Amino acid sequence: MASARGRWWPGSPCSPMQPRKTGRQSRRATLAGVRSSPKGWPRRRYARRMPTREQHLDRIAQKLSRDSRVSELQLRVTDREGTLDYSWAAPGSRASHAIASSTKTFAAVLVLRKVAAGELTLEQPLVSILPREHLVRLNNYGWTDRADEFTVRDILAHTSGIPNYYAQKALDPRSDIAAVTAADKGWSYWHTLQVARQMSATFPPHSGRAEYSFTNYQLVGRLIESVYGCSLAEALNRELFTPLGLRDTALLTPESLHLFDTASPLLYGTQSYRGARRLASLGAEGALISTTADTMRFLRALMDGEVLDPETLELAVSDRLPLFPRVTYGVGIMALSLPRLLTRLPRPGILLGHAGMTGHVMFADPVSGLAVVGTINQLAAPRLSFRLLIGALRAARRR
Repeated sequence: MASARGRWWPGSPCSPMQPRKTGRQSRRATLAGVRSSPKGWPRRRYARRMPTREQHLDRIAQKLSRDSRVSELQLRVTDREGTLDYSWAAPGSRASHAIASSTKTFAAVLVLRKVAAGELTLEQPLVSILPREHLVRLNNYGWTDRADEFTVRDILAHTSGIPNYYAQKALDPRSDIAAVTAADKGWSYWHTLQVARQMSATFPPHSGRAEYSFTNYQLVGRLIESVYGCSLAEALNRELFTPLGLRDTALLTPESLHLFDTASPLLYGTQSYRGARRLASLGAEGALISTTADTMRFLRALMDGEVLDPETLELAVSDRLPLFPRVTYGVGIMALSLPRLLTRLPRPGILLGHAGMTGHVMFADPVSGLAVVGTINQLAAPRLSFRLLIGALRAARRR
């Protein structure tokens, strides 16, 4: 008698009456969500669970935060519809951090609000607002003092041709960065102008060229104080921080150095950066301490017409000039051009916002409504912060 193990029956897997599926037929069945099975056997449907956008964002943030050059990574991503409000911070990180040159957009908004109110124009001569002694010999291109040629737009859009004094403040990466920056006493407004006067300008004002210069925003700070009749810190508080509810944002000054110590620690390469007084010297150039929540609130208010009307915002971004690779600059606002392959945006995107030397990014896509704010708290690896930005955009576009 044949054993039960050796028997076959019609329709069984080993039955000669049961046609075998080819490899292609089996793959088709599997792709259709059904695992192939013998006739009469129960069929089981397999559904693959796709990671959510939040899970993709988690992976981006966690992977980058493990890089030894990153200090207390923080990330926030939102969309216009309110279906995405994502936040991530490295375990144990502090809430606040230095946003560096992203401060420039805050300062530019203060000036643009006066333009919208009809109290200023972008083409107004700067010498009609600031004393001429502030402007003399800042640009001597062609052996001609250009003090009377500067306009309000020139200093906001980096088209003044005024040399960048901060180039003389560069750190030597071979030095003891912690010791050097901790001992640095910072500098005054007048010192920055004096340094710039000793440098050579490479083009005259509003000549169709732009060159990033921190000196411009030293002048922007004084312009704000002149037209608002108060300090830069007071103008920011009154016009932006209080109305928008930015309770964790403040201007770092020589009188508020404790804000630096309570913020996320900064790195310069692998070394600690202790330049509190250096940052406090920047003013409108880059002295704000903030959080991702506050910075996102400001960015959304800017893009949604809450702090500037649409016409004024268009004025700020319409006439842009090349500044860096893939970056054009308007009136205190960067426009970052990235290929669709990198961002997954619905078109080759133009992202509006700003970036800072501390590894801070603050950009929004006006078409898709996605906005990303993040920081890596690193002064010597700018590409890392843009990896964070691009990775976040790609993850946020997933469905």
